[in-house]
Amino acid sequence: MTNTENPFSGAAKAEVLRALASEQDIDIRAYVAEHPNTPPEVLSVLTLDLNPAVQEAALKALWERHCARESSEAAKISDIMARRRVSFHPDTPAGVLRTLADDQDIDVRVNVAVHPNTPPNVLPQLASDPNLAVRRTVAINDLTPPALLQLLANDPEEEVRWCVAGNPTTPPEVLQQLASDPDKHVRRNVAENPNTPPDVLAVLTLDLHPAVQKAALKALQERQADQ
Repeated sequence: MTNTENPFSGAAKAEVLRALASEQDIDIRAYVAEHPNTPPEVLSVLTLDLNPAVQEAALKALWERHCARESSEAAKISDIMARRRVSFHPDTPAGVLRTLADDQDIDVRVNVAVHPNTPPNVLPQLASDPNLAVRRTVAINDLTPPALLQLLANDPEEEVRWCVAGNPTTPPEVLQQLASDPDKHVRRNVAENPNTPPDVLAVLTLDLHPAVQKAALKALQERQADQ
């Protein structure tokens, strides 16, 4: 058998690697995931492999092949599932995430909104995203700057304000504002937030909704017990 016919050679053809990707042997599937000639669509399938090692190898190959050279390459990944996995991968660099923040797919932008490597100057764009899920994700991200949390505290969607009220890094002055929010779920999250000032909690113990009253009273009691 010549080198070009050997499926385990560096010159293995795409069709051979595609066939090997469905082999039962884990080592063979991992080999396919790491091979430079494996087509992107095969790598995308392998990111769903039942074996974590194969998944990891395929995902690493995808973002290295398409993203590691230039961040602009991330936008050229045509497979949506592949872009979602790249946006979720913990090792995806900031430049790639900056590019993916403009992705048309909502799930990609949601992943970018909560990724720890996302550059801070990208979050304002995502905080103004037309999609509720993206803005909500920025609101729960504990790396979101206080100024953006203030902006999101005025979001017209109560679900976004719930997330701001529940974010443990939300500043006390923003929580004070949200304590008078018309939505009871927002006020309850304020009552349960460790940053809420005691005087705000005291006001919430008089809230018209029993669940908010109960949460505020519990928070005050716990703080007094810790003193």
